[in-house]
Amino acid sequence: MFNSPIITEQKVKSAEEQIQENQKRVEYNTLEYPIEVLVDKYLNDEIFTPNGYQNLSWDDDHRSNFIEYIVLGLPIPYIIVVDVSQEEDDARLEVIDGTQRIRTIVEFLNNDLTLCNLKKLTELNGFKFQDLLNSRQRRFKRNTVRLVQLTPDTAKEFRQHLF
Repeated sequence: MFNSPIITEQKVKSAEEQIQENQKRVEYNTLEYPIEVLVDKYLNDEIFTPNGYQNLSWDDDHRSNFIEYIVLGLPIPYIIVVDVSQEEDDARLEVIDGTQRIRTIVEFLNNDLTLCNLKKLTELNGFKFQDLLNSRQRRFKRNTVRLVQLTPDTAKEFRQHLF
């Protein structure tokens, strides 16, 4: 059994000093793109996945469930990116968290994902993007995805520690 240490006023003060010493200032902006814009930026390498993460992929069930969430209009987690531009005209964003979400959307729009094992929208099992009504395709592409964009000044060690 773990014995709780005695928390003294000095220990509280010391803990607070340690927190302040180790906190990093994080500057960020929030962005919101329609899915069709996000996919375009990803396919044109304006938003990119760092080396070593390109081969990570969810299984078909997980990818299908993610698409179902979007179709249902449920909120999806922020995608975290960092501005890694070395030059003014570069303006590229590296994905820190959200690679599999972006890739799943791209695969679905490219008809490379057949939906399966859906629990709510069971009638969509076996569907690809092309099988949806044109109006549903447009609505899907208009759904927005939120991003948190860390600034270039955000310490690299913080980015790696974050995820």
